[in-house]
Amino acid sequence: MAFKRQKYQKLTLGSKYDRHTIPIFHASCGNRTTPLLKTLMTNRCMNDCKFCPFRANRGKSREEWEPKELARVAVKLRKLRKIEGVFLSSSVKRDPDYSFRRQVESVQEMRKLGFTDYVHIKVMPGTSRDLIKQGVKVADRVGINIEFPNKGHYEDMKLHLDFKQDILKRLRWLSEEVKKVQEQGKCRAGMDSQIIVGASDETDKEIIKISGYIYQKLDARRIYYSKFEPVPNTPLENKDPENPWREYRLYQSSFLLRDYGFKSKEFIFGDDGRLDLKEDPKFTIAKETDLLVDVNESSREELLKVPGIGPKISDKILKKRPFKNIPDLRRAGVILKRASPFIEVSGVRQSKLNKWLN
Repeated sequence: MAFKRQKYQKLTLGSKYDRHTIPIFHASCGNRTTPLLKTLMTNRCMNDCKFCPFRANRGKSREEWEPKELARVAVKLRKLRKIEGVFLSSSVKRDPDYSFRRQVESVQEMRKLGFTDYVHIKVMPGTSRDLIKQGVKVADRVGINIEFPNKGHYEDMKLHLDFKQDILKRLRWLSEEVKKVQEQGKCRAGMDSQIIVGASDETDKEIIKISGYIYQKLDARRIYYSKFEPVPNTPLENKDPENPWREYRLYQSSFLLRDYGFKSKEFIFGDDGRLDLKEDPKFTIAKETDLLVDVNESSREELLKVPGIGPKISDKILKKRPFKNIPDLRRAGVILKRASPFIEVSGVRQSKLNKWLN
């Protein structure tokens, strides 16, 4: 399931057992929205990350779910048809194992009570492998947020973690354990991660490099990019919010890595290591590499390099070719407005790039 950010709805059940106001997250999933119980096990945190609203030294009311209580609420909401799944994470109250164990216990209790819908949980950096094994057996998707692309930004943000040991090693463990249980029909939605964009001085080049590794070496299903928004009473409260177009271009790049076979070294960056915010990264790559593809002769991999041709359309081209002329491609679903400067049919090209741009 690929969720985009949508609005929250607050719901109070009114039971003497259910003391929390319930956050229901209406998430976009394909052509419909899916209501999820999206919550933290606790917002009590021992860490003091500069960007985080739940940092230890920030004055804020603190709450915590008990696993059995959360399970009862999830089951009750499902019976009332208020939710169709659960998205669960946590701050680090004591240590990584304690925080992740309580998530796992919550999901185990949900399953005992008959909750069969989608559940997504988050591994804490530094969690033991044994607990990761337990988590992938009960959840539909398990993730670990890397937040930043390398250890330099961890130091900048005061994340007191070992990037290689606490993050990368856990990502590899998670990938391996997910593959094992998927053979048994479990954790079908795989693993995911998240990167914060704009809190540190990270570049798009750094983000795309680590994203390529997570997708292509660890088989992640999704990486989420969360643009930085300043939080009052944190060290970064006066920092400017990140441009939403940067988040959007990173998502486009992410799908090129995941679905189109692009490698991180193929992307085009400015001198500052950033993507061009005004241009689709796929178009930039095609333009700067003087891409020219004969649709009747090229492989699927080559077709996917062309702007206006996606995985489904490339498969259709392979099935229906040979094509007699370029206009025939429109009937196959090719977006000629984007593709025409980069394609030819049996040596015939519709337009050159300079003419098309003008």
